[in-house]
Amino acid sequence: MEPMTQALLGAATAECVAGRALRGRALGWGAVIGMSPDLDVLLGPLHGGYGEWLYHRGTTHSLWFGFVVGPVLGWALWRWRDGGWTETLPGWIRLAIIALVTHPILDGFTPYGTQFFAPFSRERFAWNGVAIVDPFYSLLLGAGVLGAAIRSFDAKRRRRWLIAGLSLSTLYLAVGLAVNRSVEQELRHVFEREEGPIDRVRAYPTIFQPWLRSFVVRAPDAIYVGLHAWQQHACPVWRRYPRKETTPAARVVLETWEGGVLAWFADGDFITLIHTEPGGIRSVRLEDARYSWASEAGRGMWGIEARVHPEDGLLGRPVRFARAEISPKDAERVAGRLLGRLPSGPEWRRPADCDPNG
Repeated sequence: MEPMTQALLGAATAECVAGRALRGRALGWGAVIGMSPDLDVLLGPLHGGYGEWLYHRGTTHSLWFGFVVGPVLGWALWRWRDGGWTETLPGWIRLAIIALVTHPILDGFTPYGTQFFAPFSRERFAWNGVAIVDPFYSLLLGAGVLGAAIRSFDAKRRRRWLIAGLSLSTLYLAVGLAVNRSVEQELRHVFEREEGPIDRVRAYPTIFQPWLRSFVVRAPDAIYVGLHAWQQHACPVWRRYPRKETTPAARVVLETWEGGVLAWFADGDFITLIHTEPGGIRSVRLEDARYSWASEAGRGMWGIEARVHPEDGLLGRPVRFARAEISPKDAERVAGRLLGRLPSGPEWRRPADCDPNG
């Protein structure tokens, strides 16, 4: 999740485990340490910008990282802040470990994916319980941290606020998991009825609220990309993209290093768009479909593109395409979707028994 929420989680968990001698100070240091794994964004420019996909939520977000780095960091803080002469070393170590370990666990609830075993394994884990920015979760957690920071409260009252904030925010994550599972089950039922056999269904929380989900449904011959809103229960909308990744032009792009990174990063949820130019040259575009919810056309916000010769040879290396700039019209459309107004039009489909105008 974004740094402020990670700071709140680090502060809350550190204050809970640090012990009485560090009470109060643990809030600030837990917040700083809780944000620190995201320093891996500094590696984003590596490999021509592909470092953003390869290294963010990588080694610093692995589960072992906190248990190895935490004791060293805790010892350093003990030496620096307490001079190495007090009995607070165990508290500093607990504080550092918990703030580092809870960061990737929280990120695992988001759609972006977290490499829990990096660098030994590149497998990405994403439970899709909450968006990368969710003010409801942040406010619940923030209320607990605020209560723990009010000095006019006695120690028991501060701790009650802290435990309540952690408990309610954790419950919110659990509800998010349950909602996503329910949405995926509903989508499977809808698509098997409307489109026929499918291979996989994934629903993804979208930012700022819990009631709008984007989704990607993979069928043997197509990828369906769409939106599901609680306000229009059982009436999702979607667009169909033929599966073209096995065509010669797409294969030659996917077999490149860049194509492999994109397919891995998107966990297979990408669409393949091929446009034939004059002379038979084909423009191949692979788009990550997980974040298409804000797009007017249901298209991915990032991906790669390459040009392929008529005889299926690459005309240069694939390149990452830039994210589109958000216009005022885009912002208005996004706001409508966050309020549950799903897109409509001839290219958008919805179940036969639903109002075509939403």
